Amino acid sequence: MTEEKDSAYQAHKDQSHTQTPSSSQSTSNASTSHINEKDPSIHPDHAHAQLSHSSSSSSSTVEAPASPLTDLEVSSGGISNGSEPGAKPVVMLAPPDGGYGWVVVGACFLNNFSMLGIMFSWGIFQQLYTNDVFPGQVSAVSWIGTLAFGCMYIIGGFFSLFAARIGYRKMIFTGSIFVAGGCIAASFATQVWHLYLSQGILYGIGAAMANPCILAAPSQWFVARRGMASGIGISGSGIGGLVFSVMIQQLNVKLGHRWCLRVMGIIVWVSMIVSGILIRQFSANGQQAVNVSKKDFDIMKKPAFLIMISGVLLTSFGYFAPLNLLSSYAVDHGLTAAQGAMLNSFLNGASFFGRFVGGVFGDRFGLINLTLFCVATSSLTTLVIWMFAGQSLAVLLVYVITYGLMGGGFISLLAPVLAERFGTSSLTILVGVTFGVNGMGSLLGTPIAAAILASLGGTAKAGDVEGDINLNAYKGSIGFIGGVMAVGALIFFYLKCKVGGKRVVNC
Repeated sequence: MTEEKDSAYQAHKDQSHTQTPSSSQSTSNASTSHINEKDPSIHPDHAHAQLSHSSSSSSSTVEAPASPLTDLEVSSGGISNGSEPGAKPVVMLAPPDGGYGWVVVGACFLNNFSMLGIMFSWGIFQQLYTNDVFPGQVSAVSWIGTLAFGCMYIIGGFFSLFAARIGYRKMIFTGSIFVAGGCIAASFATQVWHLYLSQGILYGIGAAMANPCILAAPSQWFVARRGMASGIGISGSGIGGLVFSVMIQQLNVKLGHRWCLRVMGIIVWVSMIVSGILIRQFSANGQQAVNVSKKDFDIMKKPAFLIMISGVLLTSFGYFAPLNLLSSYAVDHGLTAAQGAMLNSFLNGASFFGRFVGGVFGDRFGLINLTLFCVATSSLTTLVIWMFAGQSLAVLLVYVITYGLMGGGFISLLAPVLAERFGTSSLTILVGVTFGVNGMGSLLGTPIAAAILASLGGTAKAGDVEGDINLNAYKGSIGFIGGVMAVGALIFFYLKCKVGGKRVVNC
């Protein structure tokens, strides 16, 4: 009787370990069909190859990878080997490094072209408001643009939590209503505080909803060309700034500023809607939206992330200040207002090329390496070239072109560096927090530089005559701008020494 039980057990064991080729093929085809139904963007061959690899390794112990995974993240449930009853195979996909990713890059470019392009053309509106609409209220009007940028960067860190949970498309659609509504509402403004609420806060909140999605999306679809993809997407703001500066100027003359704002509202709404339709998240497990988890906050506690955002904060104190001070510097040193405006235009144009080229070279020489190079060079050119430029237009042009290239590279590399160092599963939240920190530094940096300038006698007061301004006072502001970025470069150098190599850090 015992021998019969042993024979039956052995026969059952042999049967349980035997699988016909047709059964195996059927299982593979069924699983592939299930995956393609879940995510039509996955090519059948790709999915079948992933399943084949998964099924071939399911009978053996799953070993931990030799190095941490960056782009092939594992879901919270781990890799299922089908040993549990009713368990479905979990297929983990690597970013395609192309394909639909280029459509996503185009969607991000379009969004930045309109949404940020209009914001970067704020100077045209500021000049119009202070000269014609609200004369004599220069200081009050200047806060409108500051509110818009501040809301976009700082509140964007908060909205990144919602973007990670409900998906990019809904966030961009909602943001488009706020951005366009801000433009339309501003067209009816009769007081400066009306513009605070509309063109400042309302527009900025809408931009804060879309910005984390636009910054994070390209890096999710690429690995080898991650820097280039991110650079192309973010460079839309540079081209948009150039195009909308001319367009707004012409529309103000032909239609008046109220209808100009309404036209801007229509343009930015349409472009953001198209961008939202085209954009798509990529994740290793195929989920289009993820829940915010404790893991996201654990990453933000890592020393490497804290070091990085410290470097971003210090660098951002000086990042926007040259753009805001160069025009007054040029005029105070004997150049014309047109030449001062030309310097700003060259800086914006160079920034566009820097955002694109920075990503390309970052892919080749290392993203963190090029980030360090951009910050260090920005500091060096500020302390060496701008500090001693005087009234030489040629020297100032050399400075703004170099600084624009390096500054544009720095901004375009932040999201790819985060993806490379910490993976893409928490990228939306990390981007929102990082650019929120960048926004705080940018908001505080320019007022500090202006306060230094004023304390040293570098600004005109009531009753001053020509020659009363202390031109050497600019050296104090320039020293602050270059010095604080130099400290930021040292922090990025420390980060490079701590986490050298292209891998996810675990510190």
